[in-house]
Amino acid sequence: MLRTISAVFVSLCIAKPCWSDLPLSIEDLLTEKNEFRVEFGLNYANADRKNLNTRFDSVQVGPGSFILLPVDVRNQRQNSDVFALTLGARYGITDKTEIYSRLTALAEDIRTQDGTETDNSSSQLWHEFVLGINHQFSEENDTPALLGFAEISAIENTDMDKFNFVYGKSGQIGFTTYRSIDPVVLSLTAGYRYAGSRNVDGQKIDPGDLLFINPSLGFAINNKVTVSGGALFRFRGKDKVTGDHSGMRTSQTDLGFGLGYAASKDVTLHFNILSDISGDTGAQTGFNLIYKM
Repeated sequence: MLRTISAVFVSLCIAKPCWSDLPLSIEDLLTEKNEFRVEFGLNYANADRKNLNTRFDSVQVGPGSFILLPVDVRNQRQNSDVFALTLGARYGITDKTEIYSRLTALAEDIRTQDGTETDNSSSQLWHEFVLGINHQFSEENDTPALLGFAEISAIENTDMDKFNFVYGKSGQIGFTTYRSIDPVVLSLTAGYRYAGSRNVDGQKIDPGDLLFINPSLGFAINNKVTVSGGALFRFRGKDKVTGDHSGMRTSQTDLGFGLGYAASKDVTLHFNILSDISGDTGAQTGFNLIYKM
């Protein structure tokens, strides 16, 4: 089976900082000027696929964070578990702009059944180093607030069995807009992920690009606890193997739920779960910690 992997990340759940009576995700949107934040994330995704004639499948493993998994299942059935460990840093260079970096490691366990034959495989490797920028173009006033983001995968490991690094082959741009109606925030995040071609196991692989749309609602129960819910719509193009299309373009809809907790004025915890509502490929859950320095 082809063992190629690429990753996608975008993170924004929006509103202004320092509004203690609004959802906690708002306070985590942008880092204040000259402030430094450290982030830690641990996410788990499970998927069950069968009779799928495609090279990759997009799976979300955190808030706005995606990976493209190799799923050359064909007439087989495949059940997989993926764990993603993320370490990140964010720094506010102005009141409206922050830069960030992220280092991601993946562990994967796959069970494949072809007729009566069953095969198990597992792997653990460092995967990706990302550099990005978030910028607030307009604040909320007579119109909703608008923010934009852009990032590039500076270093990316395209193989889960060994180290096969590519540089600057993937990137993403997008925006978030929101409207606050105390204590509720309505937000919409949309983005486009480009995945460039890379050589893997002697083949030229070009993963399909990804477009996603994520409307959501956040509600502040009090100044320490926030709940949120939303939908995620994903659209992926066909993969290409040595110039030929593989499989078909795909679309998928997911339903998500989140819980935020302010452990202290400097530490925020977020828990998220996402489940398919079109198709039956699986579910994802995650935990993220943000620490202000």
